[in-house]
Amino acid sequence: METGYGWDTGLVRKLNEDSVFSSTFDLRTHAGTVSAGLFAVADGMGGHDAGEIASDLAIRIFQAECISSLLARQVAPGLPLMASAFNKANDAVLEAASERSLQGMGTTLTAALITGQDMYVAHIGDSRCYIFNTREIIQVTTDHSVVQEMVDTGHISAEEALTHPRRNEITRVLGYSADSAPDLIQIKLYAGDNILLCSDGLCGVLSADRIEETVLASQSPAQACADLISQANLAGGPDNISVIIARPGGLPSWQAMLSAKTGVKTA
Repeated sequence: METGYGWDTGLVRKLNEDSVFSSTFDLRTHAGTVSAGLFAVADGMGGHDAGEIASDLAIRIFQAECISSLLARQVAPGLPLMASAFNKANDAVLEAASERSLQGMGTTLTAALITGQDMYVAHIGDSRCYIFNTREIIQVTTDHSVVQEMVDTGHISAEEALTHPRRNEITRVLGYSADSAPDLIQIKLYAGDNILLCSDGLCGVLSADRIEETVLASQSPAQACADLISQANLAGGPDNISVIIARPGGLPSWQAMLSAKTGVKTA
């Protein structure tokens, strides 16, 4: 599995409140040993330095829970594992926010676990997960935001959402409530798929078409990440920019999708 990642403060913010995690490893399952990867992007918010603390804490707790459970073979790869790790990350951020200096902090968290052909995604907030290939663009996650709700109800178009004055208002976030539950998504991967996770410092500045063009034209995920960050900064760099790209290998041809019984399952 080829991977790349990068993050940048941007040109406007003084502090980088994003956190990223990227790791690949071999995982032994009932079907044998498969190539696996765990990836996560978090965009923190709330008070001086508090957003940085929230995103860092959420990432650290989430990845530790996932990897320790997987390597100890306590839990099989899947959506229940992702949900459990999300809940523990949420509890950790809530507990830390009880300190007066950190009150009101929270973070988005978008994570993907890839095991062979299967990808499990857990998501809360407005960071995103995409799949790019030569056939189509798939936005795997849906933003938890005011403007997304306005798009869903037909009050504004997707194009108007990009410049709407309320585009930075998030409706669901990790660390604000004990009931903050993530969206959980399972999807099959095929040869040629590029998985991208990013904060809104990237997808809020560059269109999905522009991101796809860069990803598919780059010789490596690492180069694609560097190019995307440069492009976001050239477009003004109004926010912190974080991006992870993974290109799994050894996947079946996409034609197999035509005969597959299931494509995407959402819980």
